[in-house]
Parts: sequence; C-alpha cells; structure tokens
Amino acid sequence: MNKKTKIGLSILGLVFGVSAVLSGCAPKVTKVTSSALPPAKKPVAVVKPMPPVVVKQVPAYLKKYPWLSSYNIQANSNNIHFAFDKSILTPLDKMLLRKDAIYLRYNRGVVIQIQGNCDRRGSEAYNLALGWRRANAAKAYLENLGVTSSRLKTISYGKEKPLCMAHTRVCYAINRRDHFVTVSK
Repeated sequence: MNKKTKIGLSILGLVFGVSAVLSGCAPKVTKVTSSALPPAKKPVAVVKPMPPVVVKQVPAYLKKYPWLSSYNIQANSNNIHFAFDKSILTPLDKMLLRKDAIYLRYNRGVVIQIQGNCDRRGSEAYNLALGWRRANAAKAYLENLGVTSSRLKTISYGKEKPLCMAHTRVCYAINRRDHFVTVSK
C-alpha cells in the first residue's frame, strides 16, 4: 500500500468514526425512585354503565303517514275556504278534508267542531244560514270519507268571527272559511 492510499483510508475511517459518534443513541436514563416517596398510582377511569336503550315502537300508520305526528287540525292553514256566496267544496278543500279524515281515523277520541264563517257582506241572518251550509258541506264530505257523525259538530258564526278586519277582497276571501276546533280528546 502506498502512502496516498493509507492517507485516504485514514480520512475515510475518520469520517465514519465522527459520523458514528455524532449519530449515536441517546444515553439510557434509569428511573431512580426515592424510598421516601410512594410510587405514583395511575389514575383509574370510572366507566359508568350506559342506560338501556329504549326503542319506541312507531305505529304502522305513522310509517304510512309521517305528517300525522305533527298534524294540527286546528291550525288556520287547515281552514277550508269558499267562493263568494257559495258553499261548494273546491278540490283543494277536499284534499284538506281528506287529511282531516285520515287524522280523525287514527285519533278516535277526537271530536271536532266545524265552524262556518262568512265575510262581512250580507245580513246577519243570511250569513248565519250560509255559514251553516258551509259547515254542513264539510261535515257531509267527512262523513262520506268514513268519519262518524257523532264526532263532528257544526256551528255557524256568520260574520261574527272575522280573521281579517280590512274591507278588501283578500280579507273577505280569508273570512269565508270553515275552521276546525277540537272539542274533546
């Protein structure tokens, strides 16, 4: 071996030696416990048992008619409305009454009062008679859908209970209605 090779190998060995020293493992730390202190206890997690899961049985009719769980037959949005001087049910009125009939079919203890109302035009006697015809038209349709007549009460308020007090065609249309009120449950 010549002198250059020996110097090269020496340098190479030096480089490997320095890199080995620099990348060496961290020194091992041994845990020294003092005899004066008790050993630390690990915290114990308290696991509370879960309460049993109660599964409510959903009635079969709520699977078919899910809207029934929050249906309010007394809401003003469920009023049926009539044309001026008429007591004929429109297709929209019949749709609302079909929903009422489904509600009444599955809530057998509910008795409702159908309140016939009119707008302010016309005499008191005429409006009472018209309100009566309107309430009875809704009652007859519900009876045709299978609701027993003993669960349907009718009354006419004529023009005594307006929802809207303005003297406009829109207010008159709002007041020409049948409103449903739950009498008993």
